[in-house]
Amino acid sequence: MYQRRASKNLLYTFVFLAFSLMLVAIFSLYFSNQTIAVKKQELLLQKKYRELQKKIAQKEKEYRKISDNIQELHDNIGLNQNQKQNIRAILKKCTPNIRKMVLQNIPHGYPSSTRRITSSFGYRIHPIFHEERFHHGIDFGGKEGTPIRATCDGIVEFAGYSKGGYGNLVLLQHNYGFKTLYGHMLQNLRVQKGDFVKKGQIIGYLGNSGLSTGPHLHYEIKYLRSFVDPKYFLKANQRNFATLLKNNTAIIWQPLISAITSSYQKFTSL
Repeated sequence: MYQRRASKNLLYTFVFLAFSLMLVAIFSLYFSNQTIAVKKQELLLQKKYRELQKKIAQKEKEYRKISDNIQELHDNIGLNQNQKQNIRAILKKCTPNIRKMVLQNIPHGYPSSTRRITSSFGYRIHPIFHEERFHHGIDFGGKEGTPIRATCDGIVEFAGYSKGGYGNLVLLQHNYGFKTLYGHMLQNLRVQKGDFVKKGQIIGYLGNSGLSTGPHLHYEIKYLRSFVDPKYFLKANQRNFATLLKNNTAIIWQPLISAITSSYQKFTSL
């Protein structure tokens, strides 16, 4: 009697264990299949995300190319207009006083004590994106904290952090359609929007903010809607005034010089 009861209990125990193992197996299989399905869905979403990122990058590249072509077209239009001007005749009328007036009213000179140019104006391979892009200014490599100075009298149009890659920047608006931009500076800018600045005034300090691979200053000059190469403005003076005019074809010099001299004459007649 005792043995029969023990055998029956052993059988129940075995059946219970077998049933439990079967349930565990069923649940494991179910959750395993669910995990595989979720994993497949995750991989599919990752694949779609990568494809979408590639499409976005391609569209951005196409947009930048179109923008550069538009800018190149603007420059070509400026070139065609300037070819109609007789630079030699303009220079003959530019007395030393007129040259001095012009230089006082346009950005010229170096924006800081550093003279080491690390990237010039024009097409280049971008140091971060590793693709050909148009560089709208000049980069000066230097030591962090080097003072940055305004290259012409003007009004601060923007001073702060830019999400466009320039980091901490200052944008100055000058007379007669000129603007200058100073990018990648340290956070402690010395000016704010609306301030009037004099040529040579410290506006900030050389830094490494924004899309930058090392401490440097990005410096741009813009005239009306065209970017101009700052190269010939850096060493501009009365002696090489002709070089400045001849190598900046995006600027229509005759009406610009006339406007500057006319304003000076009106001012002196007061």
